[in-house]
Amino acid sequence: MSFPILSVRGLKLYYRSRRGIVRAVDDVDFDLNRGETLAIVGESGCGKSSTARCLIRLLPRNVEKYSGNITIDGIEVMSLRDEEFNNKIRWKKISMVFQGALNALNPVLKVGDQVAEPLILHKKMSKKEALEIARRMIKAVGIPEGFVNRYPFELSGGMRQRVVIAMSLVTDPEIIILDEPTSALDVITQANIMNMLKRLKAEKKFSYILITHDIGLSSELADKVATMYAGQIVELSRASEFYKEPLHPYAKSLMASVPTLREDKELRSLPGEPPSLIDPPKGCRFHPRCPYAKDICREKEPPSIDVNGHMVKCWLYG
Repeated sequence: MSFPILSVRGLKLYYRSRRGIVRAVDDVDFDLNRGETLAIVGESGCGKSSTARCLIRLLPRNVEKYSGNITIDGIEVMSLRDEEFNNKIRWKKISMVFQGALNALNPVLKVGDQVAEPLILHKKMSKKEALEIARRMIKAVGIPEGFVNRYPFELSGGMRQRVVIAMSLVTDPEIIILDEPTSALDVITQANIMNMLKRLKAEKKFSYILITHDIGLSSELADKVATMYAGQIVELSRASEFYKEPLHPYAKSLMASVPTLREDKELRSLPGEPPSLIDPPKGCRFHPRCPYAKDICREKEPPSIDVNGHMVKCWLYG
């Protein structure tokens, strides 16, 4: 079995709001092995991006609680001070591709300078040396070297996304978080980006965390799939098992809404809406929408149950 490059246990992230405490990430556990891709899937607002921000410690000011255990390449990082984390971990061990490339890029800086910036800040390189490596990285993600002197608004959406990916890879980290890396892109550009990520993974042995609400897209890259609902991971399994036969009723509903080319199936939507993370339901958080809900589901939160190596948080298997 591969050695986990990332191990997460009991991770919690709560926000303060005018209406109360938002439990965005609530007791999350998972491992990521070297060279693996873990896809975190679920509806918008379920805590996927908040989980990513926990890992790279880019948190807003209204944090009420941030706790748990995160180990990256054998280093327990929750005990590190912010300065230590920035010097030892962020963009050296773990980096992130942010959602919305245009918002992630500075409109008044050339893209070459922006790709070079992590090398100057985190590896203390000279600007000349950093720009040379940035040119090679820009070329590696499929952008002509001449574009290094262009501004973000001069690039297409797909090229801007490739620039943001180049920024995350340029320091050669071991873990890359991909937060909706192909959102707002056309289907052809999406396919090109995913093929590029697969190629880079094979060449560089990167470990990815892919955050997406697109089940079909996640199947292109995932080795494992974590299904997230209302701030919790309710199912975690190998991708081959998840796409073939998910266990949790929520995961089943997600798969039932995905069209397929090889079989004729009736698409079904999931009724209702996700619960408030300020006041989540008692017991299982999915029970108000679950067709299999029993009395115990309404009273007690289900434990994480191992079903032949397939983790599921559901009383149907308890």
